[in-house]
Amino acid sequence: MTDAPYMYWVGMNTQPDTSPEELAKFNDFYSNTHMHEVVMSNPGFIRGTRYELMEQDARGNFGPRWLAVYEMADEAAAKGYLARNDGPAEGRPTYSPGPSAWQNYEGWWRLLWHRMVPEHGELGGNGAPYLYFVAMDEAPDSDEQGLREFNDFYTNIHVPEVVEVSKFLSGIRYQLYRELRHPEPKSPGYLAVYEADENSLQARKERAANPKPLSSGPPSWEGHITAWRLLYKRLDSWARGE
Repeated sequence: MTDAPYMYWVGMNTQPDTSPEELAKFNDFYSNTHMHEVVMSNPGFIRGTRYELMEQDARGNFGPRWLAVYEMADEAAAKGYLARNDGPAEGRPTYSPGPSAWQNYEGWWRLLWHRMVPEHGELGGNGAPYLYFVAMDEAPDSDEQGLREFNDFYTNIHVPEVVEVSKFLSGIRYQLYRELRHPEPKSPGYLAVYEADENSLQARKERAANPKPLSSGPPSWEGHITAWRLLYKRLDSWARGE
């Protein structure tokens, strides 16, 4: 992927009774038609990459089966997209209708994220076939000082530890820029994206069998609320100019 400071997520589910034939049509349309149209129809969109859910959160069904990640070149691209979304319908792009499974999907996520740290570097630049997501909020009622302590610990202590113990290829932090769709109660405010390969998955299994505690943090960290932990497998990607 590219060094993009903003990303737009679209998460969805196909209907449970979708036949294998219709599912194949859905995936072909999404990868080879719709994803291309979204990138080309929205100024500042750089690349779209599709993922499929591989490991659901153990506490419940918090993640959609299908996820598309659209990378944006800058904040102007994010603001432009939101202006079109919030404006009249005639100002929005028109997309191809797609097969029946596409027309009947269940919408789950529409989220815009702003990259926090590191400021530069490619998400997916290591050729990672998997992304592991951890989304959370700081402890309730944290004040400004508590939030600063939360972010300092998260960035400088927790993420490096997680990368090391799980043999992830990288760890990248994002902050929610705008929620357009998310199941109740709301979207979490912070996201950590860990790039993973087969070695990472094996390390996670070994750690689950022999868990070891990570470093303790300030109260705003110790009381944090984890919304979901999800593992996705990369399907395909397409960028402008390809």
